Amino acid sequence: MEPSSVRSLFATLLCLFLFTQTKANNPNFNSEEIRKRVETMDLIVHPHYTTAVEGYIKKYLAYDGGLTKRVMGRSAVYFPIFDKYLKEHKMPQDLKYLAIVESALVPKAVSPVGAGGLWQFMAETGRGYGLTINREVDERSCAHSSTQAAMKYLERQFERYGSWELALAAYNCGAGNINRAIKRARTDDYWKLSQYLPRETRNFVPAFIGAAYIANYFHLHDIEPNIPNLDMQLTEGITVYDQIDFETIAAVSGLPVEVVTELNQAFKKGYIPENTQGYHVVLPKRVAAGLKEYLSLLRPDNGEPMEIPELPAMPDSSEYFPETYYFRSLYTVAEGDNIEELATIFNCSVYNLKFWNKLTSLRLTKGQELAVWFPNELHHFLQQPEKIEIDPAAERSTPIQPMKKLAPPRKIPVLKTEVVPVSQQASAIPGFIMEEKASPGFQFYQLQQNENLIDVAQKFKGVTLKDLMEWNGFTKNSVPAPGTKLVIKTR
Repeated sequence: MEPSSVRSLFATLLCLFLFTQTKANNPNFNSEEIRKRVETMDLIVHPHYTTAVEGYIKKYLAYDGGLTKRVMGRSAVYFPIFDKYLKEHKMPQDLKYLAIVESALVPKAVSPVGAGGLWQFMAETGRGYGLTINREVDERSCAHSSTQAAMKYLERQFERYGSWELALAAYNCGAGNINRAIKRARTDDYWKLSQYLPRETRNFVPAFIGAAYIANYFHLHDIEPNIPNLDMQLTEGITVYDQIDFETIAAVSGLPVEVVTELNQAFKKGYIPENTQGYHVVLPKRVAAGLKEYLSLLRPDNGEPMEIPELPAMPDSSEYFPETYYFRSLYTVAEGDNIEELATIFNCSVYNLKFWNKLTSLRLTKGQELAVWFPNELHHFLQQPEKIEIDPAAERSTPIQPMKKLAPPRKIPVLKTEVVPVSQQASAIPGFIMEEKASPGFQFYQLQQNENLIDVAQKFKGVTLKDLMEWNGFTKNSVPAPGTKLVIKTR
C-alpha cells in the first residue's frame, strides 16, 4: 500500500525485462485480440489498453504462464473468502483482482518497505484498520481479517473520490499524493493526472487491468492453474477466543500440524493467543466440527467446567493423503438452475464449481453435468448422539414450513455418485444413480434457532445435506423453519 523508490524501480525494470523476453516465450501472442478483450471487459475502471497494460499481461503469460498458474491456483483458496466480504460490504467483485497486484495471493508476501500480507498493509495502517500485528500474530496474513480491513480502506477512498481509478491509486500511494496530483493537473481524471503521481502508482491501475484480464481469460492462453488439494479449497473460518496451540488443533481435527500451520499463517509462534475479540482459525470444512466440539468444552453454555477427553495422537504428515477424503458426484443441471444457488446447496463456492468443471463462464445449460466433490465423512472429536429407533410409520408432529417461496418447488435432480479418490478421477466411470434403500428405522431431530441443514448434517456421521433434503422433501426454494422436526434415516 505504500510506494518506495526501490520498489518502483524494481517493478519498472522487471516489467521492461519481461516485456522484451515474452515474445520468445509467447510467439503466438496476439496484441490485437488481447486489446479487443481488454477494451470490452466489464470493469470498475475504464479498461484502457496501454503499453503498461500490455506489459503486465505479458508478465503473466511469460515462461508458459508460470506466474498465472500459481496465482490462479491460489485464487481457488482466496477468491471465495474475498467474495464473502465484498458482498458483506456491498463492494464490487472486481476488487479481488487488487490482491493479485499487491501480493500475487501469497499470504506472507512482504515488500521492500515492509508492507505485508495478501493486501499489503503497512503495519501502522493495518493496526489503524483493526488488524492485530505483534510478535505473536500478524493478521495481514489472515485472509478473513485482512480482507475486512482492505474493504474498509477502499470504501473510505471511494467515498472520498467517487472514482475507482483514484481509490485504487490512493490505496497504493495514499490520499495526500492523489490530492496533490489533482491540484497540479487541475482534473480528477486518473488517466490525465497519472503523470503527476509517483512512478509505481502511474502503473497501478494498468497493473489492476492486467490482473483482471488474466483472471478472466487465462484459459484462452492454454494455461492450467495449479489447483491445490480439496482440503485447501473447502475451508471454514472458526472464531477462537481461548489460547490453543497448533498441536492441539491438529489432534482434535485429525490433521497434521503442518497443514494447520499452512492454513493459519497469521500466527507466528505455533499457537492462537487468547483474545476477547477472537481470531479466525481456518480448517478444512470436513474437520471443522471437531474443533468446534473441543471449543464447546472450553466454553460450555451453562458455564460449568466440563471434562475434556484425552486427545488422540496427532496424525503424521506421511500418512496424510487429502485426495482420499473426498468422492465425486455428478449433477445434471435442470431448467432454472444458476451456479450461485447450486454452490450454496452443495456447500462449496462458485469458484469450486468453475475450477472442478473448467467452466469459462457462469452460465449453465439444461442437461449439463457438473462434477461436485463431497467429503466421505465429517471428522468429529466428541462421540455423536446415539440414534433413537422409532416406528417408520410415525407421523411428523411439526409440519415443514417453507421460509419463502420464490418459485413452484421442484425436486432437485439426483446426483450420480462415483465413490473414487481424486487420484483416480481421470479414469473414473460414472456410476449408479443414488437411490435410498430400505432402512430399519428413523429418528427425529428438531431444527434449532439459527441452525441450518448443513449444521444438522455435521452432527450425524455419514449424513449429507443432499440426504436431508431428499428424506424430508425439501427443495432449494423450500427450506425448514426453526422448530421443524427432521427425519433422519438410520444407517
